Amino acid sequence: MTDSAAGRLVDEEVPAVDSSTILLVRDRPASSGGQGDVEVLLLERHLDSDFAGGALVFPGGKVADADRALPANRWRGQPLARWREPLGVADDADALGLLVAAVRETFEEVGILLAEREDGTSVTARDLASSSFRGARELLASRGGEDDWLPWLEREALVLDLDVLALWSWWVTPVGQHKRFDTRFFIAAAPEGQIAEQDAVEATGVTWSRPDEALAAQERGEVTIIFPTRHNLRALAGHATAADAIAAARAGQVDQRRILPRVVRVDGRPMVQHPFEDEPEPI
Repeated sequence: MTDSAAGRLVDEEVPAVDSSTILLVRDRPASSGGQGDVEVLLLERHLDSDFAGGALVFPGGKVADADRALPANRWRGQPLARWREPLGVADDADALGLLVAAVRETFEEVGILLAEREDGTSVTARDLASSSFRGARELLASRGGEDDWLPWLEREALVLDLDVLALWSWWVTPVGQHKRFDTRFFIAAAPEGQIAEQDAVEATGVTWSRPDEALAAQERGEVTIIFPTRHNLRALAGHATAADAIAAARAGQVDQRRILPRVVRVDGRPMVQHPFEDEPEPI
């Protein structure tokens, strides 16, 4: 594992920032062999990234102020009050922020947009390839800190579909790392007809993989997968199809507890200790 993937260890306690990520899942196409096996979208973070550089991760990122304030006519879904308890937040704005951030960051990083037009028509691959959609992604990915995509959503008459999201898990970066995130992991089916494409800023590649295949590649030392991503892949590997995994999340049949691991040292090597498991693992 590279130093950037593991993260720098520091003495002070850095606050954990609210963040969201999505496990985008689909059933493996027949052309790839093994139709029906669940696949998940993974992106490879740029080696120069300040956190998890070079690692395979799910698309996601920090909640922005604009996410919490998205007008009601730009999203659809169940009442936000129903999300408060599972997401561990006190008000609707915080719940909305976590949901919107998951959709926004996924669009920015891999070009898949969980939304539809105001008239109910779907977002197409042609839309995603248009100068308007590409320009919106570039603006979001720019280092200028522009996270308010509301004007673009209004121009394109887009409504985010928050109903497709189900809570999968909840992980907090251990105390002692130089960057910490309080991350809600959602799961959603990949929209048909949309093609994932990395943004070339946060990511250097995207791939669809069966969870067990990704974990096996990590065991062989071919890829880097950090602790929480490994755990989420193991959990996903227990489901035969995308529909099965999403149904389990909606029924609360997956571990949705707030997981705060600890950094421990074993023979001088930093490791991560899961709060509900016996053996520590590499970061």
